Parts: sequence; structure tokens; C-alpha cells
Amino acid sequence: MTNFKQRPVALTGSACLEKVGTLFYVTHPKASRPLLGPFLSEADALHGVTVMRSAGAQVEARTAPLDDVARWHAQNNGAICRAFAQGVAHVR
Repeated sequence: MTNFKQRPVALTGSACLEKVGTLFYVTHPKASRPLLGPFLSEADALHGVTVMRSAGAQVEARTAPLDDVARWHAQNNGAICRAFAQGVAHVR
């Protein structure tokens, strides 16, 4: 097998991009990759910006495959950043 086109059966499962959705990340212009994320909502990503406490941090939306693990990770990140953002608001 030298390339994908010569394979008699197409790949299925996690490699198959059946479910694609928008995920949100906290990025910074000086960083080569996202600082926090993924998040399911922009509101959760904005909590991540608050947690970062960086003037240059911003929210970026990206289209990405959404499997069960990615969805769980994004929900967990949102819950954690909401909790930390509420704590940061009390400290100020």
C-alpha cells in the first residue's frame, strides 16, 4: 500500500470526520498554539481569557472534529474556567 487511494476499504471510526463543529480557544499573538481550550461556547472561552490575565489574550473559533472525547474535554475546560473566573472576580 503506497497511498490512501490504493486501499480497498476506506477508513472508518475516529479518523472519519463525520461530526464537525466549532470549538473556541484562548490564543495570544506571541504564542504558536492555543493557550487554553477547547471550549464549547465563546462565553466559556471568555472566562478562560479572564483566568489568563493577559492583555493580549483573545478568543478564536476553529472548526474541528467533535467526537465524545473532544466534547467531554471542552465541557470540562468550560466548567473549570468558569470556577476559576468566579474566584478571580472575588479576588479583585
